[in-house]
Amino acid sequence: MAQSHLEVAQSVVETSFRLRHHYIAGRAALRRDMDQSRKAIQASRELLNRLRQRHREDVAHGWEDADPAPVAVSAFDADVIRKVFHDLVLETGAPECQWRELATSLVHEFTGCERIEAGLVDWIIGSSYQPVWSRYNCRELILPAIGYFPVDAAAAP
Repeated sequence: MAQSHLEVAQSVVETSFRLRHHYIAGRAALRRDMDQSRKAIQASRELLNRLRQRHREDVAHGWEDADPAPVAVSAFDADVIRKVFHDLVLETGAPECQWRELATSLVHEFTGCERIEAGLVDWIIGSSYQPVWSRYNCRELILPAIGYFPVDAAAAP
């Protein structure tokens, strides 16, 4: 019986030793993980600060450029801007004295560039604008499509 008490006492001491060891190992792992998280957070903050600084420098350089690079407007984009301009003039009924400002603001909004070529604005507000469908006689487009070809009396045999 004395031996069984001794075995129980030894197992209790051994179990408490193991629990304490696991507790200490757990605390050390937690501290190690926390340190690693702190380092990761610090690295993220430094990266964010570098990105913010680079953005500030880019914005500052943008304002400092005396002669910015020209922005190219393709023919398709110019035609779209022209169509939007004419639709806007028709919808709002803007007087002709405001057309140049309106066209300039549309080009500026599209390109983001303050310097706009006058020729482009002139072309956009040009009075020679006609929608594609109005350039043709409707009879020339529709009648051949349905198989009807008008006969010119002078050309008939």
